[in-house]
Amino acid sequence: HDIPVPPGSSARANWFCMEDYHVYSSENLVDWTDHGVILSQTTVPWVRGNSYSMWAPDCVEKNGKYYFYFPAMNRIGVAIADKPYGPFKPQEQALSGIGGGIDPCVLIDKDGKAYLYYSMNAIFVAKLKDNMIELETQPQRIPNLPTRGLVEGPFTFERNGVYYLTYPHEVDGQERLEYATGDN
Repeated sequence: HDIPVPPGSSARANWFCMEDYHVYSSENLVDWTDHGVILSQTTVPWVRGNSYSMWAPDCVEKNGKYYFYFPAMNRIGVAIADKPYGPFKPQEQALSGIGGGIDPCVLIDKDGKAYLYYSMNAIFVAKLKDNMIELETQPQRIPNLPTRGLVEGPFTFERNGVYYLTYPHEVDGQERLEYATGDN
């Protein structure tokens, strides 16, 4: 959640300022329960306690564990829990093999293999190992997407055998949601 920029922090003025994550749940999508902070910049060993850069995350379940992928300081980390509302335990280090990135998204395919998508002035994808905390392949830039105005927020999913990749794209000062499709 965004907070006002604290005095003396390293956060950029008039920009997103996020120090932690909360989980909310609802039985009816009207009434919500705040389960509190599930992860904070002060509990992740590799994140500076005054960075305020915990931006758009993603969470997936695999084999009874919940894997929470989060960006901080232009790196991507993973925290693990037994329940979707935590408590989440962060890994000691950010994911190795990613030079920089934000806005992670994980797709678990029909065969159980997991793929991490993220942004860094382009959209990249890497296959995750079965342990969900290491890369099995080196990140690859996804080809045939816009090369200008593409900065963040990839989201991918499969429906009826078609894979969709949605992303914001800025053209002439206007941001719009676009998508690409594929069959594998």
